[in-house]
Amino acid sequence: MCIDLNRVNFLRRVAISPPLTRRGKIPMNLEIMPRDNKEKYTVVIVDDERPILIELKILLNRRYNVYTFENPEEVEDFVDNNQVDLIICDELMPEMRGSVLLSRVHKKHPDVCKVVLSGQAEKNDIIRAINEGHIFNFLFKPVNQQQLLNVIEKGIENRVLKLTLKRQNVELKNYSENLEKMVQERTAQLLKAHERVKQLDGNKMSFLIYLTNEINSPLDRIQKLAETMLTYFGLAGSNLKPDMRPVPLQETFSGLLANRKDALAARSVTVDDRVSPGVTVKADPEYLDRVLVAVFDNAISFSNPGGKIVLDAVSHNGKTRISVSDSGKGIEPEDLENIFKAFVLEPEKRRPAGFGLNLPLAGILVNALGGKLWAESPGPGKGATFYLEL
Repeated sequence: MCIDLNRVNFLRRVAISPPLTRRGKIPMNLEIMPRDNKEKYTVVIVDDERPILIELKILLNRRYNVYTFENPEEVEDFVDNNQVDLIICDELMPEMRGSVLLSRVHKKHPDVCKVVLSGQAEKNDIIRAINEGHIFNFLFKPVNQQQLLNVIEKGIENRVLKLTLKRQNVELKNYSENLEKMVQERTAQLLKAHERVKQLDGNKMSFLIYLTNEINSPLDRIQKLAETMLTYFGLAGSNLKPDMRPVPLQETFSGLLANRKDALAARSVTVDDRVSPGVTVKADPEYLDRVLVAVFDNAISFSNPGGKIVLDAVSHNGKTRISVSDSGKGIEPEDLENIFKAFVLEPEKRRPAGFGLNLPLAGILVNALGGKLWAESPGPGKGATFYLEL
């Protein structure tokens, strides 16, 4: 049976009709996929004929939240500020074509399902509504009651499916990004662990030889060696997490020079501090201080009496390169890398009474800071320069 929506007596028939059963024209699964046990889906109806709005609201109000509008210019604002699932819109209205309204809504709410209901539409109207309004279905007045309800049901199913896919795509994207980040972090951790194992494993033989050379040392030196090695192995086997922050270099070097004033005076070594005020580097203040102490003490120890140490910091490829230069004993080419390896240097090449672990310790801290530490030297007797790049 077709329902002529322009007939007012339809109101009376719908209002007094009993609930339809499985043998009626409305499918029993009309209320599938509710949001929850109480919330209904929202349907907006737009038509310049008030009797049609009243009739459709009575028909749909038992199953949906229904809002009606005679003026299409009021609809867009309502959709912007409310959750709307489906719009039923007349095509030919004085204020605006339905396809124009639906096109506007689609630009901001593409997931809202849109249905055109028209009694005077021509072929061009249908094409316009489909192309511009992105409609789900086009129905003609008078409309079959079952057809209308089926279209609404399928339209809401379509919207729910779109929203579900959209949500799943967002969740999948987030999961993919998080998974990639987790894999990268885990890979980095494994690489660090592998490097630590390689480092410790490669040091075994050198370590045994190192201990053999120290076995006859005085008790106080053995005690100091044990403390130094505990510090070294503690850092080498740890997953260091530096507290990165901007650190002013001039203040750091000022404190360093004040603490090493006596050591400098004992060797008559002068310092040329060329670090400009305001220069900062992103690092962990404690880690940076320990690295600079190791490098600076090394420069003092290997400087000739009356020599000079030059401190500087310059920008290089977007990073800050700190240099500590001395004019002392210099370094053999084959030792430029060995000085940063534990238990490798012969006793005569270390600092007097030292254990050769300060620079390897500094290297571990620099790696944790994400920086680079290396030394350059023209050769024995020609001094050396240590570079720290962060």
